[in-house]
Amino acid sequence: MSFSRIFGLLVCILFLVNLHAPPSFAKGQSRLDLQALIDSAVPEETITIPSGSYEGPLVINKPLTLVGAGEVKLVNESNDPAIWVTADDVHIKGLSIVDIDMKESASILIEADHTVMEHLYIRTASLGIQLLAASNNEIRNSEIVWESAAKQDAKLSAKHNGIDLFESHDNRLLGNTISDLHDGIYLESSDRNIVDGNHIFRSRYGVHCMYTDGTIIRNNDGAFNITGAMVMAVRDVEVTNNHFYKQNESVNSQGILLFDAHSSLFYDNRVEGNRVGFYIELSTDNTFMYNQVKQNFIGIQLIEAVNNRLHDNVFSGNVIEAEARLSSDNNMNGNFWDSFRGVDVNGDGRSELSNAINPLFQTIVKARPAFQLFFQSPGMIFLQEILQADRQQWMTDNSPLMEPPADMQNQQPSQADLSTGIMGAVMLMAAITTLFYLGVRRS
Repeated sequence: MSFSRIFGLLVCILFLVNLHAPPSFAKGQSRLDLQALIDSAVPEETITIPSGSYEGPLVINKPLTLVGAGEVKLVNESNDPAIWVTADDVHIKGLSIVDIDMKESASILIEADHTVMEHLYIRTASLGIQLLAASNNEIRNSEIVWESAAKQDAKLSAKHNGIDLFESHDNRLLGNTISDLHDGIYLESSDRNIVDGNHIFRSRYGVHCMYTDGTIIRNNDGAFNITGAMVMAVRDVEVTNNHFYKQNESVNSQGILLFDAHSSLFYDNRVEGNRVGFYIELSTDNTFMYNQVKQNFIGIQLIEAVNNRLHDNVFSGNVIEAEARLSSDNNMNGNFWDSFRGVDVNGDGRSELSNAINPLFQTIVKARPAFQLFFQSPGMIFLQEILQADRQQWMTDNSPLMEPPADMQNQQPSQADLSTGIMGAVMLMAAITTLFYLGVRRS
């Protein structure tokens, strides 16, 4: 056989092999190639993406697994989502997404069920991950941050949410870190979702749920938000073992805020260093127990809140431990108030003297906000002492604890406790030094 025929035969063989081979996927390929790879994949296939920078947007309309091998960056400069998932059973892991345009669409839009998003790093100038009518999904161990390069000085109101659910049920949001967005996690008309172990900083509301039933918010922490958790128009919500601290830079800052919340449980939370620890308004039939309310300006504030149960909570180091207005029909028993001096006659660990919350100051301030200037003034204290009509209508702890519950006494001091102690020691030393100095000068 001649050389020319052999060469022609080899060319034909190579052509046929390349015709049937799967698309190659080299470092730095364009968005069209990546989308083509997704389009050509068979359902339930696993696609491993090598390290490199790729262009979005992408649409995934079949069950697939996308795994980033190494540092995989998806850059989206369009007005569409960087990733749009329309098929069930999609799994995406290990991608870094840079979505730099301020727009209405989310960086990741999920309109499907049974998807898993994990180990993603999302820099967004819009909305991080949005679930629309999407159920039984899981978003875990991912980080979502504001893309400051897009508009570094953008106001909080101009930003969008980190994770946003609408009419999406039975989802799990686990171990994510969200910072510098509007609301960290927002749930609307979405039931039985689990928000567990997330970290949220410098947002409006860390966790914000509206019109939801059966939501579980647990093991989360947040700081420097306006409000740690906003629980509004809900039923049967569980808020347990969260730590919200240093929500205090706004006049509307609270650790945990309830508005129109009913039949819900607030258990073993720590709210410290906030303007208001617990703010409870127009809320009924809720249970608060084993919460630590520490170093807030106002420990707990109730407004038109009735038929709630509060027991075995610890209130310590708050400037104002409690305020209540039109909130007399609550069951408050067995809480510890560090500013209250009780008398335990029978040795059961509870005071025979009750601790009644005088609503005078809050009533006056509501009518004349400028009167806040008279807080803890001798005149205000005198008025509170002499104006005690309708005392039976006050919110009252009928059997306050003489000491905190045993399982709370041995806990390690928090950073706020340590800071307060150090500051107190410094002030004491300064006072002693000043007195000594003055004494020496006068002698």
